[in-house]
Amino acid sequence: MQIKWHPLPRELRGRIKRVICLSLSWGIFFFGCSIPAITAQAKQTKATISYDDGIPDEYREYFDEIGAEFCICPELLESIAYYESRFFPDVKNKSCYGLMQVNVKVHADRMKKYGYTEDDMLTAYPNIKVAADLLAELFENYGDDDPIILLLYSGAGWDAVEIYKENGFITDYVDDVLTRSAEYERIHGK
Repeated sequence: MQIKWHPLPRELRGRIKRVICLSLSWGIFFFGCSIPAITAQAKQTKATISYDDGIPDEYREYFDEIGAEFCICPELLESIAYYESRFFPDVKNKSCYGLMQVNVKVHADRMKKYGYTEDDMLTAYPNIKVAADLLAELFENYGDDDPIILLLYSGAGWDAVEIYKENGFITDYVDDVLTRSAEYERIHGK
């Protein structure tokens, strides 16, 4: 596999953050709202809004709910799913399954933690949840640097991370996911 590199402008590095966490934490701080209350209110509002973004409505609800649970911007989850599977939940590529292409061998313990099996990874909700759990762990361990998180999520490895840190170069995967995530945020009015 040949990796193509793209420079990420310094002014954009770290700009695409986990927006939903900030929104929820500010809501709790200023309004005393709890996350479930905000999520329930968001679901009621979302039911009346229809976006022309190509994301199946059922999955959008999953991305919103799981994104809130793990404090990850739903648009980031959506853009990964688009890139990995084009929203087809039953896609298999060797050991990688489902919307988010979860590696069932590498993440068997993570799946077991939630009571999921390999077959469950071909269903949207469990697949997104396991992927979000991985992403949340990466964010916790490596901070809010989206390109680093996506390089690690995609399996590009530490050499790719070092190239990014030294030169600001990112892979096509990272460029595509971040670009689509920003576009989804624009469409969703964020």
